[in-house]
Amino acid sequence: MQEVTKPKTQAEIDAQIKALKVVRPKVKPYSAFGDDHLRNLDAQIKVLEDDMDSDDVWDEWPDEEGDVGTRMSAEDAVSWRDGESDIEDLAEDWPLIKD
Repeated sequence: MQEVTKPKTQAEIDAQIKALKVVRPKVKPYSAFGDDHLRNLDAQIKVLEDDMDSDDVWDEWPDEEGDVGTRMSAEDAVSWRDGESDIEDLAEDWPLIKD
C-alpha cells in the first residue's frame, strides 16, 4: 500500500497522464450499469492536466445525479495527485477489453 501523505511530483503526474492516455483505447467503454468509463477516464486526465481541485471538479461536473460517476473518478485523480489516496496507479484501476 502506498503512503497516503506525499503529494505527487510533476514527473509522477506527467507519467500518470501518459499512462491513462495509453490505456484509454483498451478500456471497456461502459460498465454493466451503463457508466461511461471513457468519460470518467477523460475526467481524470483533465484533472491532472489542468491541475484541478475539488471545487474545480464540482464546477466542471455540477449535475448532482448525472455527473456522479464522472465526479467520483475526477475526485480519485485529485486525491491521487494530492497523496490522499491508496490508489497507486489510476491507469491500472480501469476494466480492460479482453483480447
